[in-house]
Amino acid sequence: MKKLTAAFALFLTTFATLAVTPDSGFELDATTLEAEFADLDKIEAFVENNDGVTLQELTAERADLLESVTLTADTSTVFTAEETPILGGFWWGCCLGIVGLALVYFITDNDRDEVKKALIGCVISSLVIGLGGIFNVFNIF
Repeated sequence: MKKLTAAFALFLTTFATLAVTPDSGFELDATTLEAEFADLDKIEAFVENNDGVTLQELTAERADLLESVTLTADTSTVFTAEETPILGGFWWGCCLGIVGLALVYFITDNDRDEVKKALIGCVISSLVIGLGGIFNVFNIF
């Protein structure tokens, strides 16, 4: 069991080191960022000046603003207020235990399905950790 724990710790350390290296190729250039958002700033100004304008009206009146903007109908990455961010309720409960269960409860505003998944994840992780402790105490592995 000690070898498995040491291997897992080595894996996590290596993964964390690779994820945080400064030479990951990501650089933030302020001028490029400003240039990318310049078109969106124009659209935002038009929408603020014309309260209640829809996308169809914007397309009809000011099609020039939308020339460099790509609109996507796919909204699968958009979260609603009742969704748990990034991971599902099971993983919040499994990784963070009772704290994850509480976070899911408050974030989803007591969505019964997500809270149930978080509870199941919490119970499973507690059982795995508990069995690991028992195996360690009695030197089973």
